[in-house]
Amino acid sequence: MFKKLCLFSIIGTILILPLGSQAFSPTISNPILPYEVLTMDSDIATEQVYLGELKGDPHMYEFTLGKETELVVTMVQQQDANLPLSLIAVQSNDNNRGVSEIGRLTASETTWQPYWDSVLGLKLSLSPIFSRTLGSGVYRVEVSTAENMGKYMLIVGTETQDLGYFKTLSNIALAQDFFGKSIFTMILSSYVYYPMGILLLLYLLFLTWLNKDYLRQKISLRSKI
Repeated sequence: MFKKLCLFSIIGTILILPLGSQAFSPTISNPILPYEVLTMDSDIATEQVYLGELKGDPHMYEFTLGKETELVVTMVQQQDANLPLSLIAVQSNDNNRGVSEIGRLTASETTWQPYWDSVLGLKLSLSPIFSRTLGSGVYRVEVSTAENMGKYMLIVGTETQDLGYFKTLSNIALAQDFFGKSIFTMILSSYVYYPMGILLLLYLLFLTWLNKDYLRQKISLRSKI
């Protein structure tokens, strides 16, 4: 009976525990040409995560909206990077009449908030939230620094997706590798240490159950002394 309980607990830990955590699904932005436009999913309400490394040029993301939608964007970087990241959002005007600025986060005015990301197991810094309500049209979001060098993470949207445990675990490994972390950093992710902690507890309970007769005899002997 105890063995069956342990087995069901292990399966339940793997399948149920991660459902309460935030899913994470990054896309690596790797433009081949300078100023190459990177296409962003038009469903900007659903969370999209982009990992990018500036190598001398800014990164430009483009998306098209067919109806009024709120754009919510946050920039993220490693705490020890201290990059002067900036963000600007523009709308493409009709008839090739250039672009109109929607808003921006400038490096000089951005206060970064350090935090521990328990899902990724990384020390990160978060920019203020950039939020605008946009109508239908074509829009672009540019990420840059003064020298356009360094790694960043761009988070768009707020509605998370249910990706499943193992897919999310793979995405976490991808993000940690992108930021130069070793495979051993995975132990710092809540997607790893929570299940491991529960499995360790179940193992200790199992050992206790295996040695229940020995422990009962030992307690009995102590009571007679």
